[in-house]
Amino acid sequence: MADARPVERPLHERVVVVTGAAKGLGDAIARELAPRCAALLLADLDAERVEAQADRLRAEGRKATAWVADLTDPGSAGALIDVADAEFGGADVLVNNAGIVEYAPLAETSRELFRRLMAVDVESVYFLTQAFADSLRRRESGGCVVNLGTSHALTGVGGTSAYSTAKGAVHAMTRALAVELAPLGIRVNTLALGTTLTERVRSELAPELLRKRMRQIPLARGARPQEAAAAVAYLLDAGFATGTELVLDGGFTVFGDA
Repeated sequence: MADARPVERPLHERVVVVTGAAKGLGDAIARELAPRCAALLLADLDAERVEAQADRLRAEGRKATAWVADLTDPGSAGALIDVADAEFGGADVLVNNAGIVEYAPLAETSRELFRRLMAVDVESVYFLTQAFADSLRRRESGGCVVNLGTSHALTGVGGTSAYSTAKGAVHAMTRALAVELAPLGIRVNTLALGTTLTERVRSELAPELLRKRMRQIPLARGARPQEAAAAVAYLLDAGFATGTELVLDGGFTVFGDA
């Protein structure tokens, strides 16, 4: 008997939602996907930068809409998906890129820091994915979710326990939702990133700390944002991949001297 579950459209026909799209990795993902997909909905807190990003893409002949929101706001998830429904007839792909990175030793981790990480890095991802899946279910359409994870969730890195806990939850979420949503034709995968040389990383990490990180990576460098964006594009095209963790960390998690 043929499987009647919904199927994904070809990538060039898909509408893609990217969160945290105004700069850094989100900017690279948007630029990578713009020529490959039908339209982009770019979400970010930074109104000026996300609007400028959408303007640039439209000037290049791409379909792009910017939407400004705090994704920790309980109403923002449904509102973002409503925008996709109204503007484009619905989204086919959700890239959960928005998040924060904050490190602290256990003894110095406040409840406020822990709750902030969970709200931004876990809760917003969960409920945006819920709203996205509900839209696909109503439209009887297949789709794809890519969650941005971290190699810190796959190995032990001292001084990162709260952040690693939050991202570890995202990895677990991916696996559970991949099973739950498969009958709806929805794939869910994680891209587990190591050190990625975004503008923020280059500006915030002290040179000696950055050099130390490079020594812990067998390939002896960080990922370029464009490499991470290409990995996202791969997961969108890899139609038989779901519940997986694609690790892009230059070998960090398998390096015995890390």
